[in-house]
Amino acid sequence: MSRRPIVSDAVTWEFNATYLAENGERVPLPTSLRYDPADPIAITMSMWVTDQKAVVWTFARRLFVDGARRCAGLGDVRVRPIVRDRRRVLLVELSSPGGHAMIELPADRVSDFVCHTYDLLPASAEDAVVERDLELRVLRGRSRS
Repeated sequence: MSRRPIVSDAVTWEFNATYLAENGERVPLPTSLRYDPADPIAITMSMWVTDQKAVVWTFARRLFVDGARRCAGLGDVRVRPIVRDRRRVLLVELSSPGGHAMIELPADRVSDFVCHTYDLLPASAEDAVVERDLELRVLRGRSRS
């Protein structure tokens, strides 16, 4: 039996992001990042488009680490660092069948959050928490559907 590290509960940090509309308008977007050590390689980002409705995406937390340094991601998600008005921001580009969105996140807040997640559960401890055999069985089961 493998020993699993003891981890704290999920953490959520809230801040304002900026949605870049196609017409060039910059729209404030209440956003939160959530990390749950029970799913140690993921960060969930919720963007509140109305008081009642959020758009939710889940990313590999490594994507934010890589995206803080250089363009990262493939396909429907890309993250890259830019400087806007003398501030470092992360530009997150999201594509789905429902459309395309460009979101600017404050790079310092995202960096602090990601560092905090690694304080809770270092990358070196992920394997002790992730049940790879179970994950593979789940994925295989989905591919047969």
